[in-house]
Amino acid sequence: MEKKKYTKPLFTKMLVLYLLLTLGAGGAMLWATIKTQVVEGEMWREIASKREWVDRVEPARRGTIFSSDGKVLATTVPVCDLCLDLGRWPKKDSRGAVVMKDGKPVMESCITNDKEFRANLDKVCSILHTQFPHKSKQYYHDRIWKEYRKEKPNRCLYVERRVPYSQWEAIRALPGWERCVVTKTADGSVMGYVRAHIYGNLGENVVGLHYTTKTQEGYTGLEGYYDSVLRGQDGLYRCRRLTLGTWLPVDEEGVLDEDSTLLHRRVDGRSIIATIDTRYQDIAESALRASMNQYGGQHGCAIVMEVATGYVLVCSNLTRDTSGRVSEMLWSNMAVSGHYEPGSTFKTVAMTSMLNDKKIALDTSKRVQAGGMKEYGASHQLISDGHGYNTDTASLPGVLMKSSNVGMCELAWEYYRNRRSDFKEGIEKIFPFGLINPDLAVQETRTGVVPLNSDRDFLNLSYGYSCTVTPLQMVTFYNAIAGGGCMVKPLFCREILDGGRRREIKPVVLNSHICSEETAKQMREMLVGVVEKGTGSNIYNTVYGIGGKTGTALQARDRSVKNSSFVGFFPADNPRYTCMVLLEGTSIAGRYAAAPVFKKIADCVVAFDKDLGSVSLQDSVRVVRPVATKAPRQQLETVHRLLGLPFAVSDTTAETDWLVYDADREGYRNYTMPTGVVPDCKGMTIRDAMQLLRNMGYKVRFSGQGKVVAQSPKARTAAKRGTTVMLELR
Repeated sequence: MEKKKYTKPLFTKMLVLYLLLTLGAGGAMLWATIKTQVVEGEMWREIASKREWVDRVEPARRGTIFSSDGKVLATTVPVCDLCLDLGRWPKKDSRGAVVMKDGKPVMESCITNDKEFRANLDKVCSILHTQFPHKSKQYYHDRIWKEYRKEKPNRCLYVERRVPYSQWEAIRALPGWERCVVTKTADGSVMGYVRAHIYGNLGENVVGLHYTTKTQEGYTGLEGYYDSVLRGQDGLYRCRRLTLGTWLPVDEEGVLDEDSTLLHRRVDGRSIIATIDTRYQDIAESALRASMNQYGGQHGCAIVMEVATGYVLVCSNLTRDTSGRVSEMLWSNMAVSGHYEPGSTFKTVAMTSMLNDKKIALDTSKRVQAGGMKEYGASHQLISDGHGYNTDTASLPGVLMKSSNVGMCELAWEYYRNRRSDFKEGIEKIFPFGLINPDLAVQETRTGVVPLNSDRDFLNLSYGYSCTVTPLQMVTFYNAIAGGGCMVKPLFCREILDGGRRREIKPVVLNSHICSEETAKQMREMLVGVVEKGTGSNIYNTVYGIGGKTGTALQARDRSVKNSSFVGFFPADNPRYTCMVLLEGTSIAGRYAAAPVFKKIADCVVAFDKDLGSVSLQDSVRVVRPVATKAPRQQLETVHRLLGLPFAVSDTTAETDWLVYDADREGYRNYTMPTGVVPDCKGMTIRDAMQLLRNMGYKVRFSGQGKVVAQSPKARTAAKRGTTVMLELR
């Protein structure tokens, strides 16, 4: 077979084709290079720079919020995500073959010792359950153990997020857990920072919470109002990528110089000192919660202000949830945004306005007896007091003392029937309707007087209806009466801390004279009379004196439901504090539901105020001094000595190691423990009861918390040493 010979023209054509292809490819490559370097060069260099260089933010540390008594209310704390590396692989013999047992490979741990890991698993679950009580120990145990026993377990198992750093370190320190706790994930460090409220829900809506919506995020309360102070300024650094996920701060020339890489220096936020006092806040919330549990009510509020400065020492807001449990309001502030018809506490406002008018004297006599209002009742719906008074008439102090609706209507009808606009304007001039604008990030409610279109609306205003107010507005007015007529703005922040400097938030005057000093003095004397001889007499005391007014208003939507309140000041002779207590939705009058709460708060404040030189600590705490049903003598002597209180035993029998409280004598008497039988432990603390029973040779088990209310075997029952005594605490 002859070989095919290529002719010269064919060879020439192939050569030309090759050259054309080569020139075409080279031209395309040249064009691509020119396009990349010149035409699109700036774009690609920018993309490369973004991949190699990045500006990283160093978050500023948010400032701390302190209470006025030096406690930490809110601060930034480190937290860690608890991730476990549970990596395991099949065990191999010396030849490299997988060891089998029952047809399955034998697994071994590469990260931790199997025995130690299992031994401390329950401790880890207990730590997590204590920190996150809504999840049980069994939940954590099942989650970790199930993953641990897999043939190929997770190398980064997320067990719980935002574990406090101290608890995370405690888990990491346990034997067998040192190496399995992950310290760095593919996303970076497991450590972060969160805002923590050290005292939990205590005044939490005043301190403020972080919120996030579809359109914005921010803080409520003090956190929101002083956000620019607390937030600080984030630091900004230029970094270069070394490896995946690793960035090295350098300048453009590669010099590891902090100053050259710094774009913006980090400035931590400044701290603030709130006006809230945790001692008073705790007492107020406890007393308010107890009253709501006893008398009912959907919402409750307690406020304490300093007369001279307007600093709010207490702002407690409680609500009842669907299960009936009373708890702190978190996302609303009843003191600022809760509006209601005040009832009889508004009579002080109306009477102050009348005295400002200079047309009514203190000795003006008006009817206060039960029954209809004199002229008005003849042709309209009856207005009555609903009380059986011994007198038919009373002066202005008597009208306020007896909280007479009829008396207030008589005054309004006689002096303002033909000039009702003057009556309304006089009230609006002295009462802080509208917006007070407190230093809290909270939605404030607008309030005011309704148009007085009818006789009934006009008369209702004189005794606390036909208008709406907020608790903060009401306590601000009474604070002005206590302060001689000068109305100051309620403040929730006392100082701003800037390094070593302290910038005080100075008082702000809203109205320098809502009335003359003489009128303010007259009103204070009337309000003291209300407590001494009137509707507030159930909280009268001779130690420091209280002036105030009870209030019971029927709700418009349900006349069987009441708003019960008490607002006033103390000490009576030289007022330093103003306080208000309000319970919404109760069925009990203000003197029974709200006034006792006021008294408990006032007792606490006076007891701790060292500046009240005329009131000794012993006198002020006598009414709230705790007593122990049964306790060791030595402990009782120590407590009384520390409080500066006298200590005495009421009987003269031989001294014993234990004392028992005698309610009839209001003192302690000696108590001899019986021998050979189980002692009576009722009323003891668990510590005292366990000490006593163990010293007598008994074993102890208990349930509940509080003091001993029941025991088994019963008291004075013969029982051998070693018998287990069950105690129930409540």
